[in-house]
Amino acid sequence: GVFSIGQINYPLRGGKATYWEGGIRSNAFVHSPLLRGGVINNQLMHVTDWLPTLMHVGACGTAPSNCTAPDIPDIDGVNQWSAITGETASLRSEFLINVDQSANNAALRMGRWKLMQGFPGPGPWVPPPEVNQREFTRSRTGKDTSLRRRKMHWQSRTDQRIRLYDVESDPYEKQEVSKENPDVVSKMLERLEKHKKAAVPPGNKDSDPRANPDLFNGVWTPWLDSC
Repeated sequence: GVFSIGQINYPLRGGKATYWEGGIRSNAFVHSPLLRGGVINNQLMHVTDWLPTLMHVGACGTAPSNCTAPDIPDIDGVNQWSAITGETASLRSEFLINVDQSANNAALRMGRWKLMQGFPGPGPWVPPPEVNQREFTRSRTGKDTSLRRRKMHWQSRTDQRIRLYDVESDPYEKQEVSKENPDVVSKMLERLEKHKKAAVPPGNKDSDPRANPDLFNGVWTPWLDSC
């Protein structure tokens, strides 16, 4: 969630709508009587991997086999079923976090490294109330002026700093290491440029006052005859 409604991603940094680990890292589990338990996997998996993974299970079942699910061309996801069941390591070594053409920022994960180009969003560590009630309250009320300043700069296009973190050894993102690893930075920036060139222009449209729910008895509803 976001800070203003009491999000708690502690001890990870940042929150929803940011590129910090508190905004992109999540936990998940898979349970079934068909699976052996006790498999813990901390390797890379992306939300786009679920489609080919579940298609594999639907076509081939849960048991290890040489079965191959129907191919889905031109998608970003990979079948991660063997990694989920502990048969192999993750088949993913990188993923694009985002390229925001309007805010002029981007982020990429490659192996243990995460690179952020431009302003990644506000990045405080907000502890739960039983750890630090005062800091938690500040995060909800916005009385912390430094937090407000960070929010004001969320749309800034002037911050083009490069930030690099080893999120395997430093998951809380406390040590920025771009100066110590120029070769990693160069490689990841080159990779980011390829993603940017392949990006589809954003299709965001301006708000339309004709969509106001007040015009439809308080209900969100389609308001155009055609799109």
